[in-house]
Amino acid sequence: MIRLQVIFLLFWITFMACDPETLFRNSPVINIIQISPNRVNPFDTVYASVVASNPEEGSLSYDWSVSPNQGPFLDPTDGISVRWIAPTTGGDYVFKVVVSNSWKTTERTGSVKVIEAGDPLVRILSPQQNEYFVQWQEIDIMVEAFHNNGIQKVQLFVRDVFISEQSGISSNSYQFSFIPDTSYLGITEIKIKANANFSLTEGADSLNVNIEGVIPKIQDT
Repeated sequence: MIRLQVIFLLFWITFMACDPETLFRNSPVINIIQISPNRVNPFDTVYASVVASNPEEGSLSYDWSVSPNQGPFLDPTDGISVRWIAPTTGGDYVFKVVVSNSWKTTERTGSVKVIEAGDPLVRILSPQQNEYFVQWQEIDIMVEAFHNNGIQKVQLFVRDVFISEQSGISSNSYQFSFIPDTSYLGITEIKIKANANFSLTEGADSLNVNIEGVIPKIQDT
């Protein structure tokens, strides 16, 4: 019984804190939000529009925004449709429209992908430049590869010979391994290439390591 009284009291406090007329008014109804095209290059124009209805009397107002907050909207920016210029930074951008009547608001989101033309950033973390290894010793290769549109693939080359490939992952951290045989003795170049999603632009990093041969042990006779 006490619990019901507490619930009723909380409801009554909430009810009294609100404008009773607003409480029983209806929010605008958003039927659809359209973003076209949904994949663009930097400086392309994106058209966004919304179809909404008002269960109450009166007109509707519209407030548009995009996140991340890059790229300008072209005037007018408060109608049922807007124009937006894609920025140079690639990635996924989320449009949000807030539709309001005299009483309440409703919001809806849509997205567009901006394709960045820049090359991926690639960095070999290990091994170090001119580090020494011996023949048949496994070499672990740690790599970072990043692009605003994500990474499509990362490839390992040794002396310009393709060794292995990995698909892009969200963490941007990759690990390869390589075991040098006798054909890699001396100075050996390790190169990592990464391709971005969609544009397939390529970034690369490389370094040299030294591979020394294993001297066979001479048995005493």
